[in-house]
This record gives sequence, structure tokens and C-alpha cells, in this order.
Amino acid sequence: MPTKHRRVVWAPQSKRDLRYERVASPEFADRLLREIDETGQRLADEALMWRSRDDILPGLRSVLVHPYTVFYRVRDDVVEIVRVLHERRDFADIFSKEKR
Repeated sequence: MPTKHRRVVWAPQSKRDLRYERVASPEFADRLLREIDETGQRLADEALMWRSRDDILPGLRSVLVHPYTVFYRVRDDVVEIVRVLHERRDFADIFSKEKR
């Protein structure tokens, strides 16, 4: 199946999600941020490859970068990364509050 190269944009809230997380060590934080960034770059070509999260919000998709889940939307030639949340968070609750 051919891939479609899309532009990846990070929503302001997704950047805030990363800024305020605390992790065990600076080395772990650096590695984790690199993995999240690399995953974001892969979404440019493989955005439709990962899980649909219509159960949370129509059009939402996610990819796991343990222990975080990267949530994103695909619109035409743009992938918008909307949130980066720890996998222990209540995703449905967070997104339902954002819809209000």
C-alpha cells in the first residue's frame, strides 16, 4: 500500500503535555522525547497504520510510545498531534473534558 507524505504539526497542548511530565532521570527523559519525536516523524508517512480511537473522539488515532500514548488526527495532508498522555491516565475523561 503506498504511503502519503503528510506534514506533522504539534498542537500547543501536546507540547505542554511533554513539558510538564516528570521522569526518573534526565537520560530517560531524553531517550523518551527522542522516541516520541521519531514516532511523530513516522506519522508523516504511516499515519493510518495505527489504532483508530473513535471510541474516545471521532477521527482520533493513537500510537503507543511506552509509557505514553500519542494521540493524533489525520486531515488531508496534515497529521496533528493533539495530546501525549501517560498510559495510566483516563483518556476518555480527559478528552470529554476538552470537548466542553
